[in-house]
Amino acid sequence: MRVSVLLRTIGAVTLAVLAACGKPPVTKPLWMLPPGCEILLGPAEAADSITVALLDAVEPEHAPRARNASEQLLFHHLYETLIIVNCLDKVQPGLAESWRREERGRCWTFELREDARFWDGTPVTAHDVARSWERAADESMTLNAGIDSYSAAGIDSLAVGGDRVLNVYFKHMHRKVPRALSASAFAVAKPSWASRWPLGSGPYRIVTSERRFAGIAKRTITVHPAYGAERPVVRFLETSMYDARDLLEGGIDVMITTDPAVIEYATSRPQFTTVPLPWDRAYVLLSTSRVEKLRWGGKLGTISPDLSERLARDAVRGDARGYRPPSWWDDLHNECYELSAAVSDFPPVPEGPYSLSDLRRILYDSNDPIARDLAERIVALAATDPTVSPEARAIAFAVPGLGSDAPGVIAEGVTEGELLSSLLNGSDFAYIISIPRRPPDPCAEARKLISSAQWLANLGDDFSKALIPLVDTRLHVIAASGKIGLIADWYGNILLVNVMPQGR
Repeated sequence: MRVSVLLRTIGAVTLAVLAACGKPPVTKPLWMLPPGCEILLGPAEAADSITVALLDAVEPEHAPRARNASEQLLFHHLYETLIIVNCLDKVQPGLAESWRREERGRCWTFELREDARFWDGTPVTAHDVARSWERAADESMTLNAGIDSYSAAGIDSLAVGGDRVLNVYFKHMHRKVPRALSASAFAVAKPSWASRWPLGSGPYRIVTSERRFAGIAKRTITVHPAYGAERPVVRFLETSMYDARDLLEGGIDVMITTDPAVIEYATSRPQFTTVPLPWDRAYVLLSTSRVEKLRWGGKLGTISPDLSERLARDAVRGDARGYRPPSWWDDLHNECYELSAAVSDFPPVPEGPYSLSDLRRILYDSNDPIARDLAERIVALAATDPTVSPEARAIAFAVPGLGSDAPGVIAEGVTEGELLSSLLNGSDFAYIISIPRRPPDPCAEARKLISSAQWLANLGDDFSKALIPLVDTRLHVIAASGKIGLIADWYGNILLVNVMPQGR
């Protein structure tokens, strides 16, 4: 039974059945509030307030599951997951203070922290976690045409064993704690009748959220330290300013960006410290024509490291490098259970290679400038004579139908919903998408990818042959020197702190 359906029955069944999985010894890792790993030392003297620039639109309805970098930055301060993966790749407590493996890893039992509270002072219970996941599953299915992170994580069902105990049953055994539960898709929130913002249990709480249309500010979101912690008041300023360099001169203390001009500008100013975050995204090309040829036993190449470096250097307006192996998606059939089973019944045959249109589209998210840059460069290479351009020849050999003698190929930006709808069944010729560079749970990420592009399942466990990695990218955080400390986790999420905290 799909978890989204099963979760709807929790209130009637498993929430009332307090079933425990068993009683093996409990593992209690050392509790720390931050994910670990300071990337910028806290100041000698605490600041009273901090102003953070948000360069993307932020919507309360998306909380706690972010859809862009600005939402991720804000939501990471407001909402918690059961577990955290720190920058050293170690699992630490989040909302859960302890966990244990049972039924040979088919069930994991999490015990919530006794002091876990929402901002209104009410305890965070196992019922709240289950209901939050239920809402997230419904939202994911609506957004992603039936795809959710819970099926990708292999969750079969949930059972609540009291206010502080949540039993999570999986379809397959996990020898170690399932790291997919550290993803923002599993952040916990509770609806608030008094605000559009759901209640969280994170280190900061929403105080005001004002939208203005005059000047550069679209919305100012003010958050205060929760639970009496010694942190500054933070103003998150959502802005439509075209040149972010002007923001730095206008009182902004923290900004996350990929813009090389802004990064270079901040580096030249002694009042700012610029810190590169981990290489966290890989941009890949998915082609329906490539999958169809591979499906029938065809032999295809991929792009060379030299071409990948040229794309990073010449095509991308942001901090990028040529893709660096190893790839987490290779050889997963040795570790993961039946990846192709992420798609029920028979996977669809992609329509893109058989379209009668005179134009073949390479789709990308219109809100992703890096995907746009790459798509436009690939279209330019496709129009180049491969006999005189080794780059054009490599692209044509990797993707059938991208030669200069093929029908017209265009790059087209579409909305997120349109991209996901086309990607699901392979309705277009090709796609530029970004995927995590180092997911904490590769098996869960692979299932999510195959569920998003179900025609990949036609290759079975060899689905990785369909991926053509192009470039790696990363963000940079710019911070006022000596005013704020920064802590980063495995995902590259950052947490603002006045001093390096030792707990809540």
